[in-house]
Amino acid sequence: MTNLPRLFLATLFLSVASLSLSQAQPAAAPRTTPAQEEIIELTPFSVISSADRGYIASETMTGTRVATKIIDLPYSVNVLTSEFFEDFAMFELADNLTQVGSFTGLDIGGNFNLRGFSATSQLRDGFYRLGRYGASNIDRIEIIKGSNAAIYGRTSPGGMVNMISKAPKSRENYKLTLSYGDFNTQRGVFEATGPLLKGALGKTAYVLTLSKYQRGFDQDYARNHNQEYYLAVQHTFKDRSQLLLSAEYFLQIRHAPTAVAPLVTDLKGTTSNVDDEAIGYAKPLAGYNPYGPNSELNRSNIGYNATYEKSFSETWSTRIAANYYRARRWDFNQNTGFGAISLNPATAAAITTTRGATPNKSLIMEDGGGFQADMLAHYWLASRTVECRTLVTLDFNDYYRWDPTWNYGPTTNPDIAAWNAATSGRVVALNASLRPIAPLTYFPKFFQWGNEVLTRLTRRRTTVLGGLLREQAAFFKGNLLAFAGARFDAVRVQERDYTTTVGSATTAGTFRSFPGYENYQQGDMIAKRVNQLKPNAGVNYKVTSNLRAFANYSQSYFVNQTDNPIVFADPSYKPEVADGYDYGFKGSLLNDRLNFTVSGFYAVRENVSVSDTFESPPGSGQFVTQNRRDGDQLVRGFELDATWRVNEEVSLNGSWGHVYSIYTNFGSASPLATGRRVNNVSPQNGGVAIRYAPREGWAKGFSCNLGWTYVAATPTELPNAGDTYAVVAGRPTLQRTTNQWKLRVPSFGLWNLGLRYALRSGPRFEQIFALNVNNLFDKDYLRVSRMSGERRGIFFTYTLSAH
Repeated sequence: MTNLPRLFLATLFLSVASLSLSQAQPAAAPRTTPAQEEIIELTPFSVISSADRGYIASETMTGTRVATKIIDLPYSVNVLTSEFFEDFAMFELADNLTQVGSFTGLDIGGNFNLRGFSATSQLRDGFYRLGRYGASNIDRIEIIKGSNAAIYGRTSPGGMVNMISKAPKSRENYKLTLSYGDFNTQRGVFEATGPLLKGALGKTAYVLTLSKYQRGFDQDYARNHNQEYYLAVQHTFKDRSQLLLSAEYFLQIRHAPTAVAPLVTDLKGTTSNVDDEAIGYAKPLAGYNPYGPNSELNRSNIGYNATYEKSFSETWSTRIAANYYRARRWDFNQNTGFGAISLNPATAAAITTTRGATPNKSLIMEDGGGFQADMLAHYWLASRTVECRTLVTLDFNDYYRWDPTWNYGPTTNPDIAAWNAATSGRVVALNASLRPIAPLTYFPKFFQWGNEVLTRLTRRRTTVLGGLLREQAAFFKGNLLAFAGARFDAVRVQERDYTTTVGSATTAGTFRSFPGYENYQQGDMIAKRVNQLKPNAGVNYKVTSNLRAFANYSQSYFVNQTDNPIVFADPSYKPEVADGYDYGFKGSLLNDRLNFTVSGFYAVRENVSVSDTFESPPGSGQFVTQNRRDGDQLVRGFELDATWRVNEEVSLNGSWGHVYSIYTNFGSASPLATGRRVNNVSPQNGGVAIRYAPREGWAKGFSCNLGWTYVAATPTELPNAGDTYAVVAGRPTLQRTTNQWKLRVPSFGLWNLGLRYALRSGPRFEQIFALNVNNLFDKDYLRVSRMSGERRGIFFTYTLSAH
């Protein structure tokens, strides 16, 4: 990893060195933001911020790596701005962000679900990111939907999320925001931005955000403490090139992490297990913390970015960027949650749930970074009747992980023995309402070094070198926009496993059963190389002055850098690949006040890891089950997005998604799972937000926003959950099922209200008083994660701004 800081410094050198390349070149015609006091000249890589469409931005860079109007793209991109987060008191960006159709499950660890596919990482300013972000320094979230996200390399076929950081402003502004409310919420944010220096070499601006945030939960002991610090400095040279340097620090200390509602199975009062039935989840238990005061789940991230943008002429522009990050996770005793509950046994017995037997401690230390070099050519052909943009990129990304995990101690350890004793309280007695009869007792000690037992230790490194060639052409006076391109990536995986059993040549699925690893020893290097070439193409046609039709085809791939070494040792390993189609219409009505996108999508993912049952060796009559990458998943659906500026005071935004996501091959070990829904994918979700802000009269300065979000009943279990198979006549045959795979968390709809009043105090100062009520009608619900949803919360915010 020592190369990454050098790469970061090399970017600075390249940025400064490239200044000399354009001394004799004519500068590109500047783009300017409307109605500003000072003209701001932007490169083709810079997005214009505009608030004239309510909470929704009109431009994006995530979809093409070049600033592009969303209406011109041949696929769907959603953008949510920081104004939306502020108006609805979204102090954290997590699974409360369900307003965008087909997008759910966002969490602090980097996971989300988009268009029926799950993802484990995101982007921050175009670079790979493992979650760990603070809302205080996010300017907007750009969500590129579909396989076209592969322009960044490895990606989920559902798309990618790009968190865009706040940028320095040329106008001086200071803002202090204090929030207080339910769940013992306390938050303070200081933000300063404006000019820093101005001289013969150009002008410099900065933005600084400092934030501390803490809150509790409806579970005892559970509490979050966030620290979020961010600094960015941008220098604009005389030739209008720009150099942006930024640094970010994020730390989240989470005491006693919240837990999920456990499974409940009805045994039907019989001794046979054939009629057992999974009937749901113990929702009341989701309000109790199983871990207690001696538990934690903490995350941190330190990141540095450098970006240089330069227009050499009206034709040539470049963007060079580098990133370095260091992410950490450390936890203890967050693996002893409530166990499954059985009701109506054949012999009457107390209702109980049993917590985990052995608390463990894990460390996940991740380092990485990347380099991006984009070159854009903007030119005309055919006597200036065809406008072209050619983009060539070079990308390098590196990721390293070290992840030791220890049990608190051996089974003979006195603390472990006491915790597993019959009278310890590890087994929790419940009443008929599935609530604890007595106060919970907890594992009595925090982690102590000296008696730990190592259970996992791997070292993993994934390096990707790739590039993109993409062509955009505008025909017929801009009425037809055509896009085509291809991306090539060379992926190298190097991993070591110091704890997994080596196995033997006759034990399928173990290290030594794979060719080339017959003499494998723990800690030996596991290496794999993967090359992928993925095309993309699309068109956007202006049917009328107010209506465009679009269609797009793209392919993507994904190599999971967190897969265990034994996965890559398997010679049959294949990366997940997908291809997908987007199609629909984008339009505007009512003098561009009503803008909408109606789209459909279809995607197929192959090489999904599933379980196969097969005869080994062939002809032996012995059958084994092993994970293989030959599963398939199909997703199709439609989306509707609309923004309506009713008048100068009222705006309305809405988004809706319908997703049908199934496995078309879940492996031969569970043949009946084929055709069943993919777990944790909500079939419908979306939201509507309305904002009223009078421009004149007695109510000037007042604003009100009301939002409604909806998540449909969502399958929560794997499609083979509860099924038991046996090999009969050479085929896996269902013996019994609890129908656990049928379980859903119920649908829920939430209303959120915000009231704000801005009071001017002279020409330079402004005070804002805000009241937010989230979950207005106090809806009691389970999230898709099976965690308890937050009940009604009332929050007060005071903001003092100085211009």
